[in-house]
Amino acid sequence: MEDRIYLNLKRDEKNIPIVFVERIEKIREYILSFNCSNLVIFTDRLVYRIYKDFIDSLQHSYLYLFDKGEESKSIESYLKAIDYLLDRNVDRRALFIAIGGGVVGDVVGFIASTYKRGVRLIHIPTTLLSMVDSSIGGKTGINYKSYKNQIGTFYQPEMIIICPQFLGTLPKSEVLSGFGEIIKYGFTLDKSILDMKKRFENDVFEIFQDKILSMQLIKKSINCKVKIVEKDEKESFLREVLNFGHTVGHALETYYNYYFSHGIFVILGMVAEMILSNILFNFDLSNLDFLIRILEKNSVKLPQRFEKSQIISIMKYDKKNISSSIRVVLLKDVCDYVLGYEINEDILYEALDKFEKIVLS
Repeated sequence: MEDRIYLNLKRDEKNIPIVFVERIEKIREYILSFNCSNLVIFTDRLVYRIYKDFIDSLQHSYLYLFDKGEESKSIESYLKAIDYLLDRNVDRRALFIAIGGGVVGDVVGFIASTYKRGVRLIHIPTTLLSMVDSSIGGKTGINYKSYKNQIGTFYQPEMIIICPQFLGTLPKSEVLSGFGEIIKYGFTLDKSILDMKKRFENDVFEIFQDKILSMQLIKKSINCKVKIVEKDEKESFLREVLNFGHTVGHALETYYNYYFSHGIFVILGMVAEMILSNILFNFDLSNLDFLIRILEKNSVKLPQRFEKSQIISIMKYDKKNISSSIRVVLLKDVCDYVLGYEINEDILYEALDKFEKIVLS
């Protein structure tokens, strides 16, 4: 199964290989092919506990373990990791390996981009979401106070290694989280993903036990992201399409203190932004039925009602905004998107009211 997709960045004349391997053991060959002064592996305690034998086989110079969860994306966590590297005099000829989900990838990417003004990095994503989204494209970041990803850089890795064997140890919530991002690609960039709708209404574990189907979905998603990043690496405009479902989704995620995994909030955000799309562009709300069935089948329900004014207040700090306007990616139709649409608060209140009735009924 070993093949690859290239992310071609013309600005830097850099081709980043996204390598697919069938077995975890194969990853070691790719890592050891890089010359470096120190091999520094970053992962979290849960991933290390599950994959200790594999990680130790990589002959690392240093191993740095984060606590699991969004708390690792804090300024304090970042500085603690920098102190660790400085105390060991790790130089800029080192190679950093990020093994984990989106949190580990985001914070290690930020460390790699800023330590000694830049150290080479390889991503080994272990969650479905990080395989299809967060490990690709070079976005790094940490959270600050209650604001998500407000501090960060664009920094491209040397290689991304995708091994679906990691999916076998994921809990259902994490599989569903990655599935949310795959569905996002279907509604915005690749209608063929939605052609599999009937299969999607099965249990998410069943979908990703089918090796052929799961690799189809992963590769389709990666191709969607690669094509957008190649045209707009630093999100000057077009790359905003990848944020469909995220403006409201991030606000809900912050409001509910990360009660669900990120991609589940993206599904909820897509519901809200489809309602906005219906109000403003007459988007066909029958598309919501599919998302609602997925939420219901997987028992996803917000734990309590939300304050609309607080959700809107959080949305004002979204990094896509310009001045004080709230900008959202909306849909006229499936794969017919509108970027950077400025929403006034009255329409947001109306949409959030309809959203609340649907997801809390």
